[in-house]
Amino acid sequence: MNADSLSDNENAPEYKRIYQLYSNSLKSIPATILTSSILLVLLWTKVPWETILIWFSIVFSASLIRYHNVRQALATKSYLQKDHKDSMRQFIFGSSFTAAVWGASFLLFCLYTDEAYSLLMIWIASAIAMGGSLSLSPSKYAQKIFVCLIFIPAIVMNILSGNEFNITLGLLCIMFLAVLIILGNNFSNLVNDALNLENTNQELLLSLQQKNARLEESNLELTRTKEFLTQQTLSDPLTGIANRRSFDNTLIREWNRCLRRQHPLSCILIDVDHFKKYNDQFGHQMGDALLQEISNTISSQATRAEDLVARYGGEEFVVILSNASHDDAVMLAERTRKAITEKNFKHAEDSPFDKVTISAGVATMTPDNTLDCYDIVHKADEKLYEAKKSGRNRTC
Repeated sequence: MNADSLSDNENAPEYKRIYQLYSNSLKSIPATILTSSILLVLLWTKVPWETILIWFSIVFSASLIRYHNVRQALATKSYLQKDHKDSMRQFIFGSSFTAAVWGASFLLFCLYTDEAYSLLMIWIASAIAMGGSLSLSPSKYAQKIFVCLIFIPAIVMNILSGNEFNITLGLLCIMFLAVLIILGNNFSNLVNDALNLENTNQELLLSLQQKNARLEESNLELTRTKEFLTQQTLSDPLTGIANRRSFDNTLIREWNRCLRRQHPLSCILIDVDHFKKYNDQFGHQMGDALLQEISNTISSQATRAEDLVARYGGEEFVVILSNASHDDAVMLAERTRKAITEKNFKHAEDSPFDKVTISAGVATMTPDNTLDCYDIVHKADEKLYEAKKSGRNRTC
């Protein structure tokens, strides 16, 4: 049986009852040995010593063997490795054997003792029965069998004796046995209800833990979905770089930051030269692939964490450079233009250039309260128009 099955059995109510029975036995068996020792001393002069020694040896040996078996069962959890009914039958057999030995012992001792000692035997039997009834409360069957095996032999012998005193004693034993069974049954119900309630609480706790785990998983999935959707709303679906919305948000944020710190802000507008001719000859699919390659090239040049590369619209791209001088921005634009030229993307046959080129317009401003953040974009657009008017494939 694997570890998961053992764990499941250990948490099952029926196996918890068996565990309690074994645990209670570890406490009651030493009491049995102590009681038999007291009886040995009390009856030493009343019962032949050979008889009393044989009886004590049987009780003592049986108690030690049972104590060893119970302790081993708890240590190895062997009762979990078999069907709970088999484990329960095995335990009931052991407790019933102990009760039968005690019941027979009282019959034996009554043969050698007077009425006073008979009362003492009944009192000891009652104490053992009460203790056994409590320790065996997790199992109604074990409980009833135990007390009956202790009392029935004494009841039968006393009633059949014909002696008025013994008959009265037997009837009292019947009454006490009935009360003991009723009380034991009620106590057993309380113990079993407590076990069932504990099991219900564990099931509810497990269910709650599972629901919490599913809720955490759902929240994690929701967070991932939210991040994905946010990324989708801020990314250009074709090139994967920032889209116009992301550009607008970043421009406002970086403009305000440079305004507070009085740092320069640079903007580069980039346009693919004669892109319509390329699209007309090679088709939209090739045109989309070209835009993806160009966006990757631009991104490879703007490597600072605060730099933003975005698709501005169609074949236009924009770069925001926070805390970058005009010279730095022009150098970046030139590196990008040369990098794209060196890619040697073949252009359309009716294009004035034999390979794909770009034009770039660069603008730099130090923000102040008299300016609007989009003024820098308008300025970069003017520079881009100047680059196109000057023959394209250049930076202005």
